[in-house]
Amino acid sequence: MGHQQLYWSHPRKFGQGSRSCRVCSNRHGLIRKYGLNMCRQCFRQYAKDIGFVKVRSAKSAAIIL
Repeated sequence: MGHQQLYWSHPRKFGQGSRSCRVCSNRHGLIRKYGLNMCRQCFRQYAKDIGFVKVRSAKSAAIIL
């Protein structure tokens, strides 16, 4: 068997190798909750556009405590 027949020949139907970020195709740090399927870096970049809002920041945490 040559390299061309072996390269990427393992089936990837489940596990980390089967999923990637919908924005940058990265496979590390994937957030799958709510069907986001984005890596954490892209999520931080697009969170406000998607509609996620920080409920509690460091300043408000200091005021509460």
